[in-house]
Amino acid sequence: MTSKERSERMGSDPIWRLIFQFSLPAIVGMVASALYNIVDRMFIGHAVGPNGIAAITVAFPFFLLVISTGILIGVGTSSQISRRLGENEQDRAQLAMGNGFLAILVFSVVLMVLAFFFMEELMYLCGASETLMPLTRSYMLVILWGVPFQLISFCCNYFIRAEGHPRYAMWTLILGACANVFLDWIFIVKMGMGVKGAALGTVLAQLGAACWVLLFYLKGMGELRFTRESFRPRKRIMAEMIAVGFSPFMMEMFFVFVMVIFNRTLSRLGGELAVSAMGIFFSLDSLLFMPAVGIGEASQPIIGYNYGAGNFDRVKKTVSMAMASAVIFFLCSLIVAELFPRQMAMLFNKESEPLLDMAERAIRIGYIGAPLAGVAIISGFVFQALGKAKQSLILNMCRQVIFLLPPLFILPPLLGVDGVWLSFPIVDVGGGILGWYMVRAEMRRWVNPPDMVVKV
Repeated sequence: MTSKERSERMGSDPIWRLIFQFSLPAIVGMVASALYNIVDRMFIGHAVGPNGIAAITVAFPFFLLVISTGILIGVGTSSQISRRLGENEQDRAQLAMGNGFLAILVFSVVLMVLAFFFMEELMYLCGASETLMPLTRSYMLVILWGVPFQLISFCCNYFIRAEGHPRYAMWTLILGACANVFLDWIFIVKMGMGVKGAALGTVLAQLGAACWVLLFYLKGMGELRFTRESFRPRKRIMAEMIAVGFSPFMMEMFFVFVMVIFNRTLSRLGGELAVSAMGIFFSLDSLLFMPAVGIGEASQPIIGYNYGAGNFDRVKKTVSMAMASAVIFFLCSLIVAELFPRQMAMLFNKESEPLLDMAERAIRIGYIGAPLAGVAIISGFVFQALGKAKQSLILNMCRQVIFLLPPLFILPPLLGVDGVWLSFPIVDVGGGILGWYMVRAEMRRWVNPPDMVVKV
């Protein structure tokens, strides 16, 4: 099957089959991607202790900053690629990919330079204490070298999925995650390198993943090619990339801001132990929530292709099935979190009872509203795939600002650390309701759209 035929399948094959075929590798890949942070904290938690987990958690906002940049480029570029292929404009899709890669190189240099020269100021801002700073600095000095590799593998995976090759994108994440597990075991367990070993393992794994995605283009496995002409900056392409990717970028950037508030609030209320508990919670959160995120990302090329081709009914069916699938996965996450919270926390540390008690409570409270988070996440991916930057920005701003910041400022002074954990279900419920309303409103604007009904 040629790449063109593979792309055309998104406009003709049964929706349920496409959702399954695209979602399964995306889910496996997203879970594998989540293992980057989880494995680091698991090995560090057992080898170094709670302060090791806290040190990596303090550095986590910088990791999110890199991811935010990758989302800006990846979402903004892949949306153009899938829509241009749907419109049968391969040359314009190729230009979009080349300009996206150019943006990767520029942003990599900027992030590395800024983080290197303002490292201590950045880490103190993110909640580092005098106790944690030596560990955090040791981790950051190594992890900075992986920024270009992380952006290349992260963004090119978006490009590859947009062409209709989700399995190759899945293997990028699986191979990187497996390499990270093995290298962490070597550097942390066998060589006793602590947090520096965790960072080194991550950087080398990201290098391997970057080589893997570049191999896809160097061997001509896809429909698009890197050419000298495609690397010439195009103002219109860059502007559209930023416009479409800006909403998810801002969502992640607000999450960076929120993580800083989390770290500083928890450090003030519960010290390094509370920050460590937050690190455990977010590690598990990334694992349990990734199936729904994988469904959303896998649905994007299907939605974008059919929207570009004018197949609005297929877009509606894709959205409905994606939402139903995401809600089911989140229900499973909720059940696991409520039944086995302590066992989940013990994956990271077995010796510190105070840490286990605090992490268990965070898990129980934090996942109460999880099912509605599925609706919110899929809604965001829908607007990204449609190129509706304004609606996507409104939804994400409401989730990260209106539904999160007020509880985060009001509840901790009243309830202590529990107030931080309660902010998560508030965001999930509010974001789910708003996302459902906005998607329905968008579909009513199309020509004679059928009523959208989600069937589980």
